[in-house]
Amino acid sequence: MSKVIKLSPSQRGAEKLCQLMGYQFGKTIGNGTYSKVCVAIDSKGKKKACKIINKKYAGDDFIEKFLPRELQIISNIKHQNIVTVHKIIQLKYEVYIFMDYCKHGDLLEYIKLKGPFTEEKAKVLFKQIVEAVHYLHDLDIAHRDIKCENVFLKGQNHVKLGDFGFARYCRNKFGAFLLSNTFCGSAAYAAPEILRGQFYDPKMYDIWALGCVLYVVMTASMPFDDSNIKRMVKEQISKQIYHLTTLWECSNNLKQLEVALLEPDILNRITIEQVLKHPWFGEEPQRFPKVQRLW
Repeated sequence: MSKVIKLSPSQRGAEKLCQLMGYQFGKTIGNGTYSKVCVAIDSKGKKKACKIINKKYAGDDFIEKFLPRELQIISNIKHQNIVTVHKIIQLKYEVYIFMDYCKHGDLLEYIKLKGPFTEEKAKVLFKQIVEAVHYLHDLDIAHRDIKCENVFLKGQNHVKLGDFGFARYCRNKFGAFLLSNTFCGSAAYAAPEILRGQFYDPKMYDIWALGCVLYVVMTASMPFDDSNIKRMVKEQISKQIYHLTTLWECSNNLKQLEVALLEPDILNRITIEQVLKHPWFGEEPQRFPKVQRLW
């Protein structure tokens, strides 16, 4: 469990903050609407990533709902394939979240640089993402923003899922399962029920997003074009993905898993338990060329 520290207004200020925490801040490695991520060196000389959230620029919905959820969740999870949060410091107008520094960047950056993965490498890394999501779902937590940009490479063969800004618990205090109606994440990774504006099962949203990640890993392209949402939904519902995967030079088990993840009917969509037990992960490695971009 990460340590949460609340400081009084008199302790604000970059220099006092650095001294108090024992950190030296380095270059900015990411920017958001009301946050940024910097490299931070701790007192032992080890690199951490620090997400700095500026509450002055954030809306009331974020301050009152999303931020408290994020802080509660990241303070109470620990898994080898989830970015570890080491310390959280809350000020009146800012929140500092110190976490693992993943020197190889995010999965999308890596794929843009290296191209699509071989099936063997995809299996190793994708299983780690699945194990992270299985851990979350077992705790009744849905991530709701799974995408390649939120999967980080700690090492060449070690990935970690991060950015829990849209994460939420899936049950209320009475144990009743909660559906979501908030549009979260990126349209390119959104399931058809979300794009249609329906109440949705947040865990099933994660499953669909996993299917998009697997597709990108294998092809270095997105399964659906989000420039026209109406057309995108039609392609999702028509199971266009089945025809696309027939062009892949890979094992039949991988094709079957991809189709099962991107199943438009949530009653038939595969669960995270079924994904983890899928025969693709257990079969002997087969040598296939990398799947080429399909468009």
